[in-house]
Amino acid sequence: MAIESFPGMTVPLRVEPDGAVRVSGPQTRVNLDIVILGYKDGETPEETHRRLPTVDLADIYLVIAYYLRNTEEVEAYLRKIDEEWEQAKAEMDALYPDTHEKMERIRARYAAMQQGKRAS
Repeated sequence: MAIESFPGMTVPLRVEPDGAVRVSGPQTRVNLDIVILGYKDGETPEETHRRLPTVDLADIYLVIAYYLRNTEEVEAYLRKIDEEWEQAKAEMDALYPDTHEKMERIRARYAAMQQGKRAS
């Protein structure tokens, strides 16, 4: 993904060696998809900033502006990330097929324990 600048402004994004695109900043390693998915879900930049306080509010606006000017490219990146996640999940499910069943048992035990605490 080529990251361009706006006239007089630098888009605060960097591409990591592993291909991940992150919002640049002195104290942040927030992935681009975290900001954009929040925006696509209707989150305002101010709400994103409250959720991700290490990202400067002005940078959130610049990242969203970048997305709006490069929607097709960013959407392709988001699809790639989603495909990689699904592939990794499938590989883990193949290696550990009973993980979901174990997690459900743990959740059920935890819920029963919480219910017991409320009853006493």
